Amino acid sequence: MSSSSSSPAPPHVVEDCLGIVQLLSDGTVTRSGDYSSISLMRDVPIDLPVQWKDVVYDAGRGLRLRMYAPANHGGEEGKLPVLVYFHGGGFCIASFELPNFHAGALRLAGELPAVVLSADYRLAPEHRLPAAYEDAVAVFSWLRGQAAAAAADPWLAASADFERVFVCGDSCGGNIAHHLTVGCGSGDIALDAARLSGCVMLWPYFGGEERMPSEAPPPPPEGDASPSAMAITLFDQMWRLALPAGATRDHPAANPFGPESPPLDGVAFPPVLIVDPELDVLSDRVADYAARLEAMGKRVELVKFEGQGHGFFVLDPMSEASGELVRVVRRFPSKRSRAQPAMASLSDPNAPPPHVVEDCRGALQLLSDGTVVRAAAAPPPFHVRLDINDGRVEWKDAVYDATHGLGVRMYRPAATEGAEEKLPVVVYFHGGGFCIGSCTWPNFHAGCLRLAAELPAVVLSFDYRLAPEHRLPAAHEDAAAALIWLRDQLLSDPWLADAADARKVFVSGESAGGNFAHHLAVRFGAAGLDLVRVAGYVLLMPAFISERPTPSELAAPATAFLTRDMCDRYCRLALPAGADKDHPLVNPFGPASRSLEAADVGRVLVVAADGDLLRDKNVEYAERMKAMGKDVELVVFAGEEHAFFGVKPMSAATGELVEVIRRFIAGAAAHHKRLAFKGMPSTTK
Repeated sequence: MSSSSSSPAPPHVVEDCLGIVQLLSDGTVTRSGDYSSISLMRDVPIDLPVQWKDVVYDAGRGLRLRMYAPANHGGEEGKLPVLVYFHGGGFCIASFELPNFHAGALRLAGELPAVVLSADYRLAPEHRLPAAYEDAVAVFSWLRGQAAAAAADPWLAASADFERVFVCGDSCGGNIAHHLTVGCGSGDIALDAARLSGCVMLWPYFGGEERMPSEAPPPPPEGDASPSAMAITLFDQMWRLALPAGATRDHPAANPFGPESPPLDGVAFPPVLIVDPELDVLSDRVADYAARLEAMGKRVELVKFEGQGHGFFVLDPMSEASGELVRVVRRFPSKRSRAQPAMASLSDPNAPPPHVVEDCRGALQLLSDGTVVRAAAAPPPFHVRLDINDGRVEWKDAVYDATHGLGVRMYRPAATEGAEEKLPVVVYFHGGGFCIGSCTWPNFHAGCLRLAAELPAVVLSFDYRLAPEHRLPAAHEDAAAALIWLRDQLLSDPWLADAADARKVFVSGESAGGNFAHHLAVRFGAAGLDLVRVAGYVLLMPAFISERPTPSELAAPATAFLTRDMCDRYCRLALPAGADKDHPLVNPFGPASRSLEAADVGRVLVVAADGDLLRDKNVEYAERMKAMGKDVELVVFAGEEHAFFGVKPMSAATGELVEVIRRFIAGAAAHHKRLAFKGMPSTTK
């Protein structure tokens, strides 16, 4: 052995997690109470009508939870649901005592309202997983004892409805919520007198060895501890500190669908709410988790928050986006029809019956408890009986998206067999403010019959998911899926292939449908899809709006078919949670909208109505697109109101509109022939 007397080198830092936790080379862990690397609140609201206190739930390990209850809620008002909340922090940092978690729990308790139990648990790397899961089970065991005990905590005895227990958590707390839900659903965790009624996962912290696309963002600036710096490198570090020694991110704790993870198909899940912020690096993994659960038949509601990042509720619990999140949680589980029984929810079962908050032409009502009620039939003016089935057009229904139950109604002139020249194809998306309507409504049906007969053309009228059950961009995703489905059907379905010219596809829509046509033009342009050539886009009074009202909006009378109030109502119901009317989905030229300068949108026909409050927006759209060098034709109909094609499909004005579209289609064909004559390719590659 060496006789050197030199002393060993002092331990050095192996892992440094935000300056809060340091793991040294000799296994020592040092913790700092300095959370300055994270944006913490300085002033927690003190005017919220919520009382709180700390309770020990595991004396052996010295673990506590903080109990919150609305101060002004009396027993005579009915008992409240119980929300068991686990904070985030990558299993390595944080506590319910941190100001942001405390403020968030105060807001949840006051605004849901609910009894909130915000629990601490042992942290890694001193206590690696499954320690945190064991502590979470201990919380449920404590709660089970409270539900069964005659001498329960007086706050719980007075206010808690143990039949309505919801488990909730953000980030790694959402991960804990998942594992608790699986434990209850598989019978490994018993609640006895209590019942788990739902699971709420806020941007749950899952992982896997195989990266998802969103997990490879640009590296944040050095020293940046903002939400954008919640990068995958930090999450990887926290997994190294939290997982059992030697485990990878495919460990069942991190990856619910990893190679060693138990199957979830046979596990009984309660309703699950998953919140997935758009800017979260885990966004794709969270969406994949939700999709897999839904494919197993679990009842899952996935809510996307546009423009928000990981942990936004924690970083600013008093923000407008956080307020919308609380409202989303309050409505959960919801989205039921009047014919379905109410499920255990976060609203008071003894409260007065829910009342109508929003009413869209009687076709859709949003109630105060979040319930959405839809009329069984089309309301006025869309229910008028129109007997125009004169034999000139034949039609049939099909399903283009079985997963979402979405249908398409297809039309073609009856005399197409043996025709020398195939017909153009008109794809049509109905209007309805993104919230109401169907291809089966009589007026939309009549309009499509007229298009098929008088253009003539093969017409396909597609349904799409409606808000508020499915907020945008769900409908835009469906519109794109419709075109992709059409590409395959035009070549494989004899009913279409015999009559339809795949080189002459025109994408059209009215109001909300015109909005879809614009976004499809930006996405697919003149190129189309493989062998399908999109020869033009027809935007009928497209639904474009902005925060700044135009003169035509300000001048719109209260008696108009589309009023400012109705337009605002549609936006509240349809736009992503927290978004305003400058969102890129409804304002092509808004502050956050991508530039259209380089977009090859092909030929575009824009139809505006002189009496439409959206007239100025439609005209502005056409003029700005023309200024960019786009091939855009603008036609303004005098004396007509918004959506006159869908509302009055048999009118003289609609007949003139059909003729305008017919000339546009003929012009597109001539334009295509000129390009071919000049030696340019006549079909897309």
